[in-house]
Amino acid sequence: MLFTTPIFLFFFLPIFISLYYLCPAYGEWRNLFALMGSIVFFSWGEPVYVFLLLAFVYFDYLLSKAISETSALSLARKKTLLCLGIFLNVIILIAFKYTTFILTDILYPLKLYQGELPQGTEPLLLGISFITFHKISYLVDSFKGRATPPRSFYDCALYIFLFPQLIAGPIIRYHDIGNQIQKRTYHSSLFLVGFFRFCVGFSKKILIADQLGFVADRVFSLPIHELSLGAAWAGAFSYMLQIYFDFSGYSDMAIGLGAMMGFRFPENFNQPYLSKSISEFWRRWHISLSSWMRLYLYIPLGGNRTSKFRAFINLWIVFLISGFWHGANWTFIAWGAYYGFFLCLEKYCSELYPNLKDYFPDLLRFAMTMVIILFGWVLFRSPTFTYALGFIKVMLGITTLKFNPPPWGLLIGNRDLFLLFLGSIIVFFKVPGTTLRLPTWWHSAWSETMVIQGIRQQSFLFAATVVLFVLATMGMFSSDYTPFLYFRF
Repeated sequence: MLFTTPIFLFFFLPIFISLYYLCPAYGEWRNLFALMGSIVFFSWGEPVYVFLLLAFVYFDYLLSKAISETSALSLARKKTLLCLGIFLNVIILIAFKYTTFILTDILYPLKLYQGELPQGTEPLLLGISFITFHKISYLVDSFKGRATPPRSFYDCALYIFLFPQLIAGPIIRYHDIGNQIQKRTYHSSLFLVGFFRFCVGFSKKILIADQLGFVADRVFSLPIHELSLGAAWAGAFSYMLQIYFDFSGYSDMAIGLGAMMGFRFPENFNQPYLSKSISEFWRRWHISLSSWMRLYLYIPLGGNRTSKFRAFINLWIVFLISGFWHGANWTFIAWGAYYGFFLCLEKYCSELYPNLKDYFPDLLRFAMTMVIILFGWVLFRSPTFTYALGFIKVMLGITTLKFNPPPWGLLIGNRDLFLLFLGSIIVFFKVPGTTLRLPTWWHSAWSETMVIQGIRQQSFLFAATVVLFVLATMGMFSSDYTPFLYFRF
């Protein structure tokens, strides 16, 4: 089930929220109902995998209890159990996501596998990449004692299955939410902020991302020899914006739904396309993934506490794994290596010449960063590595010197929604981070007075958000609707 479908919006969500708040707030009643609702959400398409995933989660729960509660075990044995849990979770991820790629693209060409090649792709386990990271976070945080152990298996299962963040994040570390699962406060102001945040994300997805996707899909479906210089740049730029509005829209909806349930999820985006360096971009883009990689991979590898050369290798390894985590394709691996290279280069130059950035105007640094990011998205979106190289050559004018702007109809898509798309761009870019964000409410005590003051101060934005949400709901039934891009990751 997806957030931007009629069955979720008009059936699942209102029934779930109503029954959720009818459950007693004390004890584990709401957690149990939230778990049951999340299981229904997860099993809507493939119910058979629910029992399999529950078995995996139960095994992790038993491991975490042995790691965190059994004082009789030596530290070495606890580490062994932790490594076993991480290893099994990675094996499960490989089985559901990478088996075909490993056999057909690695082992078979190297003649290490001579059997029959699998046809098609692996069975899709919804959100397996995000689920794996959540489970590893749970095991490591239990080992480190960073959070209170869950009261029961149900609390552990809720952390994994919690439906707002199940499909595409944000990647919530267990120590960030473990205490909230056991005890959280409910305020009408938090619910209201969550509702508007959901509306913002829903509108960004339907009115902006899907319209940009119409252009990107048409351009990237063209053979390289049919691409013009103008079409290549239009397609690349459209996808660059599409993936931001699509993914940040999902994060907005997830954060909003979490707030409606009394949870405070971490932010996942912070105006990434205003960055003036690649390192700054990764501090602003998919923040939860960057934080997870730093805490659970980069630091255990040694981080910056090793030699400079080893630190560069660690950084490059992290981004190589990050790229492969996104999908079973050489383009994703190349995308991770691409960013690893530029981050290492930037780190090396900043250490060798600490004041180097002072010699470059902010506008030039911004432009250089955006070009690197744009080419990176071409690599990310292309079906093959060869296609990506050909696409970039066209953008650079290496294979064609004539500028042929793409047909106007190619850029417009659905004419009925085009003006809405332009209006949405203008509205959301005037709001910090393109989200309806209210920092004074989010990080301090909640009160009805603050809600009223906030609505008065930003009454136009609240009204515009409601109007856009209604229009987006109408647009949801359009034939141009597409699923979330990160759904397949």
